[in-house]
Amino acid sequence: MDSERFDGIEVGDEASLVHTILADDVAAFAALTGDYNPLHVDPDFAARTDFGKPVVHGMLSASFISTLIGMLLPGPGALWMSQTLQFRSPAFIGDVLTVRGVVRQKVVAARVLALDIFVSNQRGQEILSGKSTVKLIQILKKRHMPEDDSPRTYVVTGASGAIGGAIARHLGSQRHNVVINYLRNAEAATDVAAAIEAAGGKAVVVGGDVADPETARRMFERAKSSFGTLHGFVHAAGPDNAPTALGLLSWSQVREQLEVHVGGAFNCAKESLPYLLESSGGSIVFIGSIYADGLPPTQQLRYTVAKAGLAALARSLAVELGPKGIRVNVVSPGITRTRMTENIPAKTLMLAQMQTPLRRLAEPADVANAAAFLLGSTAAHITGETVHVCGGITMV
Repeated sequence: MDSERFDGIEVGDEASLVHTILADDVAAFAALTGDYNPLHVDPDFAARTDFGKPVVHGMLSASFISTLIGMLLPGPGALWMSQTLQFRSPAFIGDVLTVRGVVRQKVVAARVLALDIFVSNQRGQEILSGKSTVKLIQILKKRHMPEDDSPRTYVVTGASGAIGGAIARHLGSQRHNVVINYLRNAEAATDVAAAIEAAGGKAVVVGGDVADPETARRMFERAKSSFGTLHGFVHAAGPDNAPTALGLLSWSQVREQLEVHVGGAFNCAKESLPYLLESSGGSIVFIGSIYADGLPPTQQLRYTVAKAGLAALARSLAVELGPKGIRVNVVSPGITRTRMTENIPAKTLMLAQMQTPLRRLAEPADVANAAAFLLGSTAAHITGETVHVCGGITMV
């Protein structure tokens, strides 16, 4: 594999090749480049110069550096990025050239090598030297997403809550494997797992705060050990959030929302990445809010700021992870009938319902349907998007 090949290259490694310059090489190079300088192709002209015979094109000698890079060091998949050259001596037809490259520097993160290049003739005389910069392109595995009716494995954070639980149960009803995360309500998480098993899916429960990277690590390790693979995750975890006026709000309360919504999503994305790459891609869904890109409600500063940060994180990840075959999207509900709406006055809920084009508030199942769609292969060309599940009260 190309990754293993690059990892195996060390500073000081070298490779070389030998080529005898023929008259046909010079003729072919002149025909290809249009360089018919008589110094190279006209024996009578060249005989009247200090050289006494035709000189091989300098770039013809240098062209074998491409052969060295493309076939030997680092080899197939190499992209030649830059080159310096110093021509030391002329080459002539019949010369036997040795082209040698030595690794001078290795930049692992960028998959780049810096090479010292030397070209000499059969007498050991240096023809040219230079420095090459080469990138070894990473060949991605063929991206394959299982069909929607075949079992997949997902992690759902906050799955003891109304929305996270609805998503987990929906995935279980499709006979997928689900890792159920919860923070405090173990009984609710166990009930969700039982519903998944009853529907023909498989479930395991992992407790812990996703704001803690260790919890995220354990969740994805458990997905791997329990089901052998991972196809994506849904981040639905969020702390309780009562409306609070700015004068009564502390930064620690804002930070709590940021750590769970944004920090939890970050931790899950980072810890899941090796497993998703192993599966040649996958799908990530964050549960956002229409308040992140619309008119926010009063006294919900900490919640709105956190959800806006989550949306920005999703777009950034979509750009970075897209080339690796990983999609990242957001499902943004409007007011949804959950435990949080119990603190909203009935009159406010009725007004919101009447202002909604579909004349009803969202149910957790509505959000689950959208999340399941984005996770599945039918959404294979959708990334970086926000799907509003709000009955039309927000239209972007």
